Amino acid sequence: MRGSRRAQRGVALLGLLAVAVMVFAYVLTSRLNAASQFVGIDRDDNAKALAQAKRALIGWMALNAAGTDANPGRLPCPEAPGDYGTVNEGRAAGNCTLPAVGRFPWRTLGLEKLADADGEPLWFVVSPGWALSNSTSPPLQTLINSDSQGQLSFEGTTPVALIVAPGPALVAQAGTGCTAWTQSRPVAGPPDLRNYLECENATSPADATFVASRAGQTFNDQVLPVMAADVIPALEAAIADRAQREVAPALKSAAYVLDSSNPRRWVASSNPPIYPYATPFSDPTTSNYLGALGTYQGLLPFNPAQSSVAYQATPADAVETLGFGYIMFQTCSWETADARLCEGRYHEYDTDPTQPIRIQMIATFTNVAMGLRVLDTSQLLVEARDDGSTGPWTPVATSYRAEMNDGSTAGKPRGSVTFRFWGTLPNIDVMGWDTQANFRIRINRAVIADHCLLSISTGTACPSGGPDTSWFARNQWQRNSYYAVAQNNTAAVLPSVGGCDSTNCLRLNDSGNRNIYLLLTLAGRRLDTQTRPSASLADYLEFQNADAGTLYEQHPMRSSKITNVPLNAPWNDRLILVDWVASNPPVAPGPQVVTLAPVRLTQLP
Repeated sequence: MRGSRRAQRGVALLGLLAVAVMVFAYVLTSRLNAASQFVGIDRDDNAKALAQAKRALIGWMALNAAGTDANPGRLPCPEAPGDYGTVNEGRAAGNCTLPAVGRFPWRTLGLEKLADADGEPLWFVVSPGWALSNSTSPPLQTLINSDSQGQLSFEGTTPVALIVAPGPALVAQAGTGCTAWTQSRPVAGPPDLRNYLECENATSPADATFVASRAGQTFNDQVLPVMAADVIPALEAAIADRAQREVAPALKSAAYVLDSSNPRRWVASSNPPIYPYATPFSDPTTSNYLGALGTYQGLLPFNPAQSSVAYQATPADAVETLGFGYIMFQTCSWETADARLCEGRYHEYDTDPTQPIRIQMIATFTNVAMGLRVLDTSQLLVEARDDGSTGPWTPVATSYRAEMNDGSTAGKPRGSVTFRFWGTLPNIDVMGWDTQANFRIRINRAVIADHCLLSISTGTACPSGGPDTSWFARNQWQRNSYYAVAQNNTAAVLPSVGGCDSTNCLRLNDSGNRNIYLLLTLAGRRLDTQTRPSASLADYLEFQNADAGTLYEQHPMRSSKITNVPLNAPWNDRLILVDWVASNPPVAPGPQVVTLAPVRLTQLP
């Protein structure tokens, strides 16, 4: 009986133990489930904060790109480390060592302070090439266009930036890709990224490699990548607007306006403008951007003058042109490969010493109509002084004339320019120099210079008094620009004055009736069907814009005319009107039309 009671008590104890185990398991499971649900809520909350930060980042970039930012497309640097814990926290540093890792610059972006579910402010990583570097080589400049990519490495992708929810502090264990670190969150002093991020994300100093997770390691970073594909569409919209306001007037100022009495002479005139030939389309990353005779559509003629403009022959020696006085002797030589100098002695007019003596040099330059050129008359020199004197030279004012050749003169190809300049030497009697004096006259090939649109120097106003257009060439937007000019607005029409009409102008498939002399098409980011870099125009432009014809079209969704392009077709071309006149019936300029009068290349004396 006693044994039976012991057995019963044993069974009861086992039952109680089983119940206790079941209760413990239930409580443990409930708590784990609750913890799991809480983690899910944390990640959802973090995702909302990260997404808000990403939207604000792209909006900030686009707003600045469409404005006056000298580096359109750039992203802000992370928070300036010295602003941590001050009234300025959340303010982006003016420049940073790239790749840069720091706290998210919420104040600069016009946001409230964004934090993760644990109350920690978000962190931010920006790729090389996408923010202003504090390096002096390259200087504080970016290189961002439609084909730019990020240079960060993140789970097999190359983001332009990362936004990170750091989570609560933890004790990171050493392991693959991870360095042991006990995190703390000080309330003062520049924050150490190792106290907030883990493993590859916490490399100090920062490198370009980041991860979303690290299996088997202590890790709680929640990372949202910002890809080029997220940023570029907004950037392209901003650039198209800015190009219409800034680049179109600059290109219009590159016209060679010709004199009706001498169709080859550059003067201020109301005649139709002459624009450079286009560069034959080829791989934009390897093209020399030199225009070519008979080419009216292609890449922008962005070839630097110093690499293509050349003397057709040795400039002629100086001559006296008025018939009063004479050059006694002179010696002409090359000071440099670009500068031709003639120096000698001139004699007053014996019959009437009061008569003026004028000397002149002439040179012909090739490849002028093959690029965006202007005249730099600071490269001309005429000076005089008393013979036998070793004192300073007296500068002489110069006048000049430039005439574009039509190819009818031997040795002077179409599109070349014959340039002559002269100066009236000081009267020898008035100067008290007896009857003769010394002179020197110099011309430098750099008198044919680059148009201001080719400049990458920040602060370049183009045209003179206009906005800073250095962002265009510095970020190599010419690689994504297709240049189209009406044939009758090139040197092909010389020696007559051109000007397109309804039969040979460029056309746009909108409701406006315009005779278009010149337009640009901005090629958007590469579509899935396109390969870049490429020598095929279809890898940059879409449908009718890629057929080398004279009819261009906006996307059908933005056009009032029906085309054969499906409404859902992939399309990201953007058209920039540069120069046009209204055809019959007259059409009022639309909001995208540039009406700024061209700045003439030169004035005759």
